[in-house]
Amino acid sequence: MSTSYLQYSKFILLKVSFDVVLFEKEFRKCLRLLPIQEIRELKRWCRATFPKKFRGVMSRCFRYFWRNRPAATQRKKEALAPLQGTK
Repeated sequence: MSTSYLQYSKFILLKVSFDVVLFEKEFRKCLRLLPIQEIRELKRWCRATFPKKFRGVMSRCFRYFWRNRPAATQRKKEALAPLQGTK
C-alpha cells in the first residue's frame, strides 16, 4: 500500500505537535516538498486539527512560502529581464 507524501506529512505533524519549534521545522519541510494543490489541502487540515498555539507558526510559514516559492521567483526574473537589457 502506497502512502502519499501528504498523508505522511500529516502523520509527522501529528507526532511532532508536542514541540512548536520542531513543528515549524517539519511544517516548512512539508511546504517545500508538496505540490501547490496538496499544500492547500494541508492548510485546511492543519487549521482544523491543531490548536491556536500553532496558528502563528502556520501563518508565518505560509506567508514566507507564498512570497518565496520558486514559481513566483522565476516569474519575477522573467518580468525584469527586458528591463535589465535596456540599461
